[in-house]
Amino acid sequence: MRNALTKEMLSGPAADLYRQLVPGVPMRDRWVAEIRELWGKKDHPSLNDFPEVEASDICLPSLDAGIDVRVTLCTPPEESPHAFVYLHGGGWIAPAAGKHIGWAKRIAALSGQTVAAVHYRLAPEDRYPCALHDCVGVFLAMKKMFAGEITVGGDSAGANLAAALWFFCCSQGKHLPNKLMLNCGVLDLELEKHASMRRSGKDHPYNGLELLAFQRAIYAPDQELWTDPCASPAHGDLRSLPQTLVIVGEDDTLCDDGVDFAKRARSAGAPVQLHIGEKMPHGFHMQHGLVPEAAASAEQVILNFLKTSSL
Repeated sequence: MRNALTKEMLSGPAADLYRQLVPGVPMRDRWVAEIRELWGKKDHPSLNDFPEVEASDICLPSLDAGIDVRVTLCTPPEESPHAFVYLHGGGWIAPAAGKHIGWAKRIAALSGQTVAAVHYRLAPEDRYPCALHDCVGVFLAMKKMFAGEITVGGDSAGANLAAALWFFCCSQGKHLPNKLMLNCGVLDLELEKHASMRRSGKDHPYNGLELLAFQRAIYAPDQELWTDPCASPAHGDLRSLPQTLVIVGEDDTLCDDGVDFAKRARSAGAPVQLHIGEKMPHGFHMQHGLVPEAAASAEQVILNFLKTSSL
């Protein structure tokens, strides 16, 4: 990981002070490493579920020349012409964990569709738009591989990337996904303006404003990006959205981000479905062991959405 101190800091009059204050790994890099260790664990019990689903890694091209993106293809026994491009959460910082691949296998088994879990590049080594370019490149490659409908979706930061992919492809005149699935997403980088964030974001034990603002600073530090639809999709033309599923947890600090997005899109005439998990936290749709009833309810909504034609 690159050193967080700039060349100017290291060579300027404050260089000795910075070296004393930060004698080893810079604080930013320590925090990033801790997030990756906590959230990016490769092992997870769910990886052993649904053994009939074949999980294999392939490489597909990013939009950026010379960059290959690792993709875990989760293929059910009877292949469908349709596919789901899945973009994992982790604050744009942490890699796809075992829980993400386990969930991808689960959805492949239950929906009958191939699920492509995208291992996009991570910040801070690769800031915006690197992850987005990787996701767009994989989506366009998947369009060539599957004759049916392609849904693009994800959770948390992955939901951000899924919606941003839509607006990027719109702006560039590229192929578009048939559907979007946005689970507990960071859809608006202007985090502070949403009521649920103001209400419960301070001192939150998991995904409070402090942590989300850190992730935002790592991924998209330039403030003008916070209103750019390709980084902050809530600022896009929501009239253009395809069939879209938005899932939020009522007790998630990001709840009103998703609810506001869905309501404004519906008012603009977009076919957006909203599912709210009552009293549920961030990412509840994946937590079958902790909140089985709420996770099962969200899962049924997800499966119905995947199986419904957009035509």
